[in-house]
Amino acid sequence: MNLPIVTLNPVQPALTIGDQPGTIEPNILHSCVLADPDGSVVGLFLKELPDDLRNLVNIADRECISDRVPKTSMVRASGVTQYSCILGSVPPKPHLRRSYGSRSSVHSKPSAKTFVRAMNAAGERAFRLCAEIIPTVTQHHVAKVNERIPTKWRFADHFSSTISNCNIAAAIHRDNANVKGAINIIITKRRNSTGGNLHVPDYDATFDMTDNSLLVYPAWRNSHGVTPIVPTYQGGYRNSHVWYALDSFHGLE
Repeated sequence: MNLPIVTLNPVQPALTIGDQPGTIEPNILHSCVLADPDGSVVGLFLKELPDDLRNLVNIADRECISDRVPKTSMVRASGVTQYSCILGSVPPKPHLRRSYGSRSSVHSKPSAKTFVRAMNAAGERAFRLCAEIIPTVTQHHVAKVNERIPTKWRFADHFSSTISNCNIAAAIHRDNANVKGAINIIITKRRNSTGGNLHVPDYDATFDMTDNSLLVYPAWRNSHGVTPIVPTYQGGYRNSHVWYALDSFHGLE
């Protein structure tokens, strides 16, 4: 796949950690390879998934929004329900008196088995796709994950965890807990909604995250957030399914 290269040129960011992005129109609209000014490839943006990956993600998304998958949820004052679901490994949380790593409890729910299998398969297939298009990035990711995450704590081969977020427009933040040098894979599913685009203030870059789009980016490196999600019809939503590698499992047996 021969894609154009978009260079991410640094700017003075207008937003900082904790700020909520407003309505920002996307300025990265087409499939492309993402690179630093020195030409180093750092990521990938695809507006369309290949059929086999799209089918897997459609299954995962359908299961995620069903009652078969347990989720953490909240209802905003606007009446929009937000919820999320984590799969794979959960890091130690000493402040909660849990000093050990564990597997997401969703794995033990019989009704969630299809969701777990679909997310695992989709993560593996998405990574192979990325390896075909941006091999230097995925090779570096694999080396860092092999160095920092024991095999027992992995999910979808090259990650530790996934999170599926529905209708969550995250404020500007940086994924400081991620393995440095690793990537996130973000696949968007949406229906009858606008907004919900990823904004990276360091480059004034906003990705047009349409239904079945994929974004690969080192989320530990730059702050980023999500523009407001606006349903345009009853039942409208925007989901993001994210595969990531946490550094918290380094040294854990």
